[in-house]
Amino acid sequence: MKTIIDITTILSADLKSRFAVGDLLLYIKNTGCDSVVVDFAGVKFATRSFVDEYYNIIMKSATSDIQIETINIPEDIQVIFDVVKRTQHKEKDIKLDATVIKCKTFAELQRVFNSLLL
Repeated sequence: MKTIIDITTILSADLKSRFAVGDLLLYIKNTGCDSVVVDFAGVKFATRSFVDEYYNIIMKSATSDIQIETINIPEDIQVIFDVVKRTQHKEKDIKLDATVIKCKTFAELQRVFNSLLL
């Protein structure tokens, strides 16, 4: 059984909050359906934060027991979805340059902290 959900009736025509995506996912799970279509036709505005969370929670990491399809995304909001999709595959370049100092006593730890105050 496939259920069509008008996202504007569940959330709003203005999608602004990351937290709203969690509410939507809970609503989807509570439908009891194994296939859901989320219709964006009436959406007037969506923040990048909302779209990022929607992409990661609903589109990319949807629950394996529920198939979720997204339809009728307005052109201006589709642009945001496209940007979010492109940024998801970039690897984070994090370089850590650190020295590990092991202290056996509190006094040794104090000496290390004092040396950082120079």
